[in-house]
Amino acid sequence: MNKQVITFCVSILIVLDSGYAENNDPLIFSTNDCELTEPVYGEKFNLKALHSDIAKVVKGGKNDTFEYNICGSLGRACNGDNNASACLRRGNQEFVLGTQHQLNYRRGKMYFEFSNGAKCASGDGEFKLFVFLGCDYTLDAKQSKVTLYSANACKFYISLETPYACLPEPETVKSSGCSVQDPVTGHNYDLLALSDFNYRTSDRHGNIFTVNICKPVLYGEMAMCPKASSVCLVKLNSTDYKKRFVDYGTVQPNPILENGNLLMRLPSPTPYNATHNYSSTIHFICDNEIKSSQLSFIGAKENVYDFSFTTPLACNNNPPCTTITHGNEVLDMRSLQGKTYELSMPLKNYTFGICSNAGQPCLSNDGSCLVENQQTTSMGRSNSQLRSDRSGSPYLLYTDGALCDGQNKWSTRIEFVCANNATKDNGTANGNGDSNALGPKIIENKNCQLLIHFQTPLACHEQIACKVKAYVEHSEDGTGEEVVDLTPLISATYNYEAEINNALITGQQVPKSTKFFLNVCRPLVPKFGLGCPGGSAACMAKVDSSSATPEEEKSLGFPMASLVAYNRTVAELRYLRGSICPTDNKTELSASIKFNCDMSAGLGKPILQTITDCLYEFQWMTNVICPSHMCTFNEETCEIINDDINFHYELKKAPFTDAGQIKIPNGKDEFKLNICGNHRKAETDYSQGLVNLFFTTEAPCGNANVQLRLICSGDSKRVINYDNAGKECNLVVHQSTPDICKFLRRAVPPPTAPDSGVSSTVATPTTTTTTKSSTAAPAGGVDNGGAHPAEQTGSIGAILAAILSLTCFVACLGVFAFSPERRNSVRRLFRRTTSAVRYSRVQSNEEANLLLETNGEFTDSDDELLL
Repeated sequence: MNKQVITFCVSILIVLDSGYAENNDPLIFSTNDCELTEPVYGEKFNLKALHSDIAKVVKGGKNDTFEYNICGSLGRACNGDNNASACLRRGNQEFVLGTQHQLNYRRGKMYFEFSNGAKCASGDGEFKLFVFLGCDYTLDAKQSKVTLYSANACKFYISLETPYACLPEPETVKSSGCSVQDPVTGHNYDLLALSDFNYRTSDRHGNIFTVNICKPVLYGEMAMCPKASSVCLVKLNSTDYKKRFVDYGTVQPNPILENGNLLMRLPSPTPYNATHNYSSTIHFICDNEIKSSQLSFIGAKENVYDFSFTTPLACNNNPPCTTITHGNEVLDMRSLQGKTYELSMPLKNYTFGICSNAGQPCLSNDGSCLVENQQTTSMGRSNSQLRSDRSGSPYLLYTDGALCDGQNKWSTRIEFVCANNATKDNGTANGNGDSNALGPKIIENKNCQLLIHFQTPLACHEQIACKVKAYVEHSEDGTGEEVVDLTPLISATYNYEAEINNALITGQQVPKSTKFFLNVCRPLVPKFGLGCPGGSAACMAKVDSSSATPEEEKSLGFPMASLVAYNRTVAELRYLRGSICPTDNKTELSASIKFNCDMSAGLGKPILQTITDCLYEFQWMTNVICPSHMCTFNEETCEIINDDINFHYELKKAPFTDAGQIKIPNGKDEFKLNICGNHRKAETDYSQGLVNLFFTTEAPCGNANVQLRLICSGDSKRVINYDNAGKECNLVVHQSTPDICKFLRRAVPPPTAPDSGVSSTVATPTTTTTTKSSTAAPAGGVDNGGAHPAEQTGSIGAILAAILSLTCFVACLGVFAFSPERRNSVRRLFRRTTSAVRYSRVQSNEEANLLLETNGEFTDSDDELLL
């Protein structure tokens, strides 16, 4: 294991063991009580409310069960000790993890340290448990999470997210919603899913903004912002900790729509001068292609600070019957459309459709209706607007049905429930209310609403988190906590093919004909001919030079353990419980992928480095995991310069400009935006594959704050958000172009549309979108991120080959059809290649960088990684 990683993790553990005994620092202290007064504002955190008559129970790895209570004992004996406040159950044995605990505070982070545990057989000391408290206003279903640990661990780490670790939440935002409905289209913009994380962006003057959407900033390590503050300026160089965090915007309960623009206006109580206070405006910008929402500081105009927040949640052009949930996941119910579903209760029959009219016997516009005594009653009009609730679960709401009680009208709510393995394998959609059946089931029909649960695998979220928090003691911005996000590496169209270390081939550990296919945080993309066990995220197969079709496929594991961030630039994924290991039939194959930052690597690709017993270890150098980087802007030549990789980009020669100028439509007129000039700030965002350029310029609306986003893309497309309504004067230009890819060390992605040479323009009062068709990739071809040649987009020859293959395939089926034994072989083949595996979602853990014991090593067993 990398020595730097070991040193980092060991140093964290040493700090923990020392109890943060920095007596001279008022931001670091401990208490034996269950409450403390935080030092910045004098707010009291009373954690006695976390005590319960029923202890908290959390499942760990290797079928371990952790049981703990806060501010008191378990209420039962653990291994005969009635004073135990934390207990580990491992098989038939119990181990006391602590009989007392100490509450610690370290620069906003609070945690309990349980001590006086049982003797640890594999270490020099006793068992210990650390429970880290995280602020969470929305109360996720799974509040306690165990950090990964080795089989011989003596210390265990649990994170507990709770409102009791937050500053008081204003009454105005305590509701479970944060949305606004477009009165013209009826589309509902729901932004509550964005409140799970704090977002940070630089003010480009040595300070940062910490921002939360829909909730106050989540109190925590170096995020001790004033209560009710949703936009917080952190003065990194301030020596007075009571003046380090400044409220620049008070939280608001819902976004608003102004002139078709989605935004939030956040006034602040902080004075700007004798007559005005500071305020912030967050402009939400639609981007269906971005995989992780991005905050940027556009600029300030006197006391008003403007931010752009790019997210798919700001889009209203999503396909009907789809919704975007937590983590920007798209849930799609369109395959359930066009069917009529019927459910029965005694003397009542219900008919409904999914995102469409119910059909007979309902009325033409009904999404749901009741048939009773040969009479039809509307239970709500149909629509195709799939929504998601606070937990991210999708649902449909049909309203405006027939009168129910003389005053209110009937409505139908259809909630889609994720089908687990058992229900998917054994259930059938029968509408009889069987608890284990796939399909719809009536839950209740009261208070003028029919509630239906529809159980389907389509409602299942992705299995593991690919975006986690990492504690960084000496990060560039000094915040202490950053986010490691590998979602841009998730592929939905192709699989990555790993390179192989030559030493493994020459050492005959890997035959030359063996290929390795991987995806990141997700199962492999289904491809014809690649028969890896369904749900596998990594797979090896034999591919002869005479045929491109993989054979003898073996799974190297499934995506069951979330991404682990060791620090800001190093992270690891483990895929577990693959096929039986050929050298040890009692062990399953598994894979480990270690991601390292390399700004010159582009997306990079996996390389198989070592094989240890039945564990295949890959290394992946990529700039996706690298932090954002401020570049130099040469005002004379109009060049963006990345000094670290010694690369330049000349804006005057960019194909989307005319000698460094861009035409911006303004109603029936237009004006020219000069990208070149003084006081430009350039920043690379490797995670999203783009370069930001910030500056101010004169525009028809006055002195405008400008953000130019240069996005690496196979298409040439421009989206312009020009907000000139009222006192606003902001311009955000999204320029997708293949030309910037080389600067970001990325290959040009495949275009998303054929080159038709046609441009289109769509305008609103304050937003203009100009789109140009895709451009061809430069000579040398498109790097498909390591996809196997058989998975790349084919030519005419490939299409003909597919037709011939299909003809042979049908002929073979005819031969096999006359033999029962052969028919069974065909059945087994299809079952193997079309099987699917689903696992419950594993949430990320913000203490995941504390996963190692002091020896800094995992054990050979993978079972302890399953959370």
